[in-house]
Order: sequence, then C-alpha cells, then structure tokens
Amino acid sequence: MSNFQPTRFGKYLLLEKLATGGMAQLYRAKIIGVEGFEKFIAIKQILPHLAHEEELITSFIDEAKLAALLNHQNVVQIYDFGSMENSYFITMEFLFGKDLRAVNAKAKEKGTPVSLENALYLISKVCAGLDYAHKLKDFQGKSLNIIHRDISPQNVFLTYEGDVKIVDFGIAKAASQSTITQVGMIKGKVSYMSPEQAAGKVIDHRSDIFATGILLYELVAGGRMFKGDDTLQILSKVREAEFTPLGTLKGGLPEKLYDIVAKALAKEPEDRYQSLADMQADIEECIFRLNLRPSGRSMAEYLKILFAEEIESESRRMADAAGAGAASDRAQEAEAERRSADRPPAQEPSVPKAEPAPPAKTASEVRPRPAEPAKGGKKGALAAVAGVVALVLLGGGYYLMGRGKGPSGTNAPAPAVQSPATAAPQAPPPSPSVTSSAPSPAAEAEQLVRKAAGLIESNPSEAKTVLHQAIAKDPRSVQGYFQLGHAYVKMKEYPKALDAYAKAGEIDPKFADAFFNMGYVYAVRKEYAKAEQMYAKVVKLSPVYIDEALFNLGMVQEKQGKRKESLQSVEKSLSINPGNEPARKALARMKGK
Repeated sequence: MSNFQPTRFGKYLLLEKLATGGMAQLYRAKIIGVEGFEKFIAIKQILPHLAHEEELITSFIDEAKLAALLNHQNVVQIYDFGSMENSYFITMEFLFGKDLRAVNAKAKEKGTPVSLENALYLISKVCAGLDYAHKLKDFQGKSLNIIHRDISPQNVFLTYEGDVKIVDFGIAKAASQSTITQVGMIKGKVSYMSPEQAAGKVIDHRSDIFATGILLYELVAGGRMFKGDDTLQILSKVREAEFTPLGTLKGGLPEKLYDIVAKALAKEPEDRYQSLADMQADIEECIFRLNLRPSGRSMAEYLKILFAEEIESESRRMADAAGAGAASDRAQEAEAERRSADRPPAQEPSVPKAEPAPPAKTASEVRPRPAEPAKGGKKGALAAVAGVVALVLLGGGYYLMGRGKGPSGTNAPAPAVQSPATAAPQAPPPSPSVTSSAPSPAAEAEQLVRKAAGLIESNPSEAKTVLHQAIAKDPRSVQGYFQLGHAYVKMKEYPKALDAYAKAGEIDPKFADAFFNMGYVYAVRKEYAKAEQMYAKVVKLSPVYIDEALFNLGMVQEKQGKRKESLQSVEKSLSINPGNEPARKALARMKGK
C-alpha cells in the first residue's frame, strides 16, 4: 500500500487506502462529529478517471440505491451515498476481519480446516442474509426481486468477532434498476455460478441458492467443487453441474447433510430449494441432530487463533492511522487558525493558540507501502531502488525503472516496466507509555535499519555495514535483509542483492516486494526466465500493485519470445488498472507487430 497521508473528504477523514479495483477504490476512514464523536467506516469511491463514464456511474448509483435498502445483520450496512470532488462515493460499515477466501487459504496453510460446526453456522447466516435480500420489498410493498449473482468466498466476510456479512452487491440485480443486463452476458465468478447463469440464461434467486450450495460443499470437502485446466473447461462443467458428489469425497457425515448439499446443487432450478429460508431450516435441523452448538463466539475463537499475528498488526495499523488522522486534523486546525489570524479581524481579536508540535513518526509512516498506480499512468513512479538504480534498456524503448520515493522526493518520468519497491523499516516504535531499562535487540535492529535506509543513496557501503549490524541483532529482520538488497543493488553487487532479497522472502513468504525486486535484478542481469518466475510469484501474492507486476511479467515474457503470454499479461494489467498508460502503449506496440 502507498504511504497515504490522512486527507479530509467532506465530513469524513480518509485514513488509509485499502484497495483499488477496476472501478473503485476503497478507504478506511473515520466520521467525526461533535463532542469527540468518532466512528470507523469504509468509503468506496469511483476512480477519478472513470468519473465521466456514464454506464459505470449508473451502475454505481444502482448499487448504492439497492444496498441502502438492505438492513440485516448478515448484510454489510450502507450509511451514505453522495458526490464530492467530481466523484461518487458510498460509505459503509467498516468490517474488521477477513473474507472467506482468506480464511480458506489460511486454514489450508496452517492445516486447521473450518470445523463442520463453524461451516454450518457460517452457511446458515449466509442463507439468512440472502433470503432477506431475496424477499425485500420497496416502500410501496412491491417485491424488488433482488439476486446477488456473485456469491463467492470473496463476498462472504467474517469479522474477528464471529459475525458473517454478505458484501458487494455491485453486480446484484433488482427489478427496479435502470440498467438491464444484456441477454447472454455472463457476470460473476465462473466457479461459483449456477448452470443457468454460466449458460447466459435468465436467472432468478435460485441461482444464489446454487452458489450457496457450492460454498457449503467446499467448506465441508476442503477443496474446490469445480476444477479444470482453464476457464472454458470449468465453465463447461458448471453448465452441466458436473462435479464429484460430496459423499464420494467426504464419507462418514450425516445423511441429512448430503441431502442438503445435493438439493442445493441440483442442476435444474425446479429441483433445488425454492428459498434459502428452507435451506437454512434444514441446516438448523442438521445442527440439532448432530448435537452441535455453533455460535459467533466459537467462530470468533477459531478466527483469532487462525489470524493471531494479523489481528495484532492490523490493530496496530488502525491505531497508527487513527493517530495520524488526529495529528492531521490538529495541523489543519492550526493552519486554519494561522490564516484566520493573518486576516484583519471583524471584531476584537482573540489570543492565537500556539501551533502544535509536529507529531512523532508513527508506525504507519514507516511500514512498507508499495506505490499505488497513479492516475493517468505511472507518473508517480520514481526512478530506482531508493532512487538509485540506473535505467536498463530492455529493447523497443521499454525500460525497467523504480517504484517509490527517490532521495529528492521528486518524480521521474513514467516507466514502462517498474523496478523495486522501496520500503522503510516495518516494526512500530515502542509505545511511549511503556518504559524499559534497555531497548530489545529487535528495537535496536529497527533503529539501525532506519539509519541505514537514509545512507543507501549517499554511502551504500556504510549502509551495508550498518545493516549487517542490524541483522546480527535480529536475524529475523525482514527489513534488514530487504534494505541490504537495496544497498547491494546500488553497489551493483547483484548476486548479493538477490541473496538478501531471497532471505527477506524466506522470512516472510508473503512479502511481495522482495520477489518483485528479485525479478528486477534478474531482468537487469538478462536472466529473463528467472525474472518471469519472480513476477509470476508476485502476481499470485496479489499485492495492491499487481498491475505493475503483471506488466513487468509481460515485458520479460516478451524478451523470451512468449508473445501470447506477454499479451495476456499486459492485457490483464490494463484490465486491473485502465489508467496504466505505459501498459496501454506497450499493448498497442505489441499488437502493431
């Protein structure tokens, strides 16, 4: 994530950018009221360069109108909708937790699958929320005939307190909406579609029932229901409802459970449950027969074990963002007061208050945050590792260049291929309320890493020495090895840079920046196959700058003569970030050949 500075947005304070999609960007924010009232919220805002796309705006407005009507404990709550700074936005409740896709991935990683008790609890709540949406009526008592159409693990959210929320009604349809889906157009995720949806036929609420059945199947089976080598193969299986029966994969379960899954996943809508209330009733009967006692508390306990480290770091980041936001507010108030003091007063002047001292650097300011794609292309991308890596000609006028801030803080020309992300040390400073006789080795290492980061541009050799001291104190310092890689790149000692980045990636296998930078170094060395492996790994990790990783992947694939794969990578980069101007130019050049 980028080093986002808290920004006023009307009555809201934007604290942190959480994600950027093809249509909108999502922020963690805070609403501030009188007498110290504060509340965390999420703000979804149309991307600025799409603000004049009439069809997208209409779709966004439809989503807001529809979501505003939904008021259920298992559906994300919408608070506000409006237009500001030439862009539309939605404010909604902020959910502190993980979506089901992340839960499944972490459960597989740790070897602790979701228990049958928690799986049945989760699906019963999904049934409750969707059944409410399906049966919702407008203010005149007319049924809205809502269909979500994209029930998938990404759109089922679990809070760390055990609540289950259905999110993203972005492609949901209601009978009253102004936009009409073209006949035969397929919207949604192929692996979680109903057969009729995959065939492009007219669908009703029973399509959501089939998708809910897929979620239940996969939670119990512990794997994907529809599998295939490519999307077309999966699509073919979905259209025919061709999958291995649950009983074949997972024996020894109650017959009632097999019956529930089979009925929800019937190929013909007429053979399925006719409402999710009926499915929920059968799930609750199954829970009773098994003498289970599922609850939000048991789900919360499971999640807190599964994501113990993430909860701690995310809580710290939220506190950092809130603290930075408060500091930003104080600074803005002081500036407004200063300007007011500069104007001739209409009445007797009051004694001006002293401006607050600059806030101490928070953890959020020093945490690794790869640069976000800039508006209208990569003009925000800056040259080199910490601004120090020279341009490397790849051919055809396309270059490897840096991401992140350079030493002068100025912007370099937009690159067609970006190079390593730069990042400041990761660990937060010790709380001022906690006193100790001496700093811990990890804290000492962090201080040394910070010192070295400021030396890499002017004296990489000295920075290297300081970083080795930091690593000696904390051999598990991800940032120590990461910054050491930058120092070696500056010194053009590329094998040692690769070793340092690899060690950072070994300590934290999800630290995408390390693999991104390894891809850069391999490309500099013209080891394009190895560079391709690194960029492909970054794409799988799916960082916020995934469009840049895909673009770099396309460039090194092109160098190997992989024209088809290169085109696909660049096209996917553009689909994620249509504002990636270098990718657009590269695609035009490649197709021109």
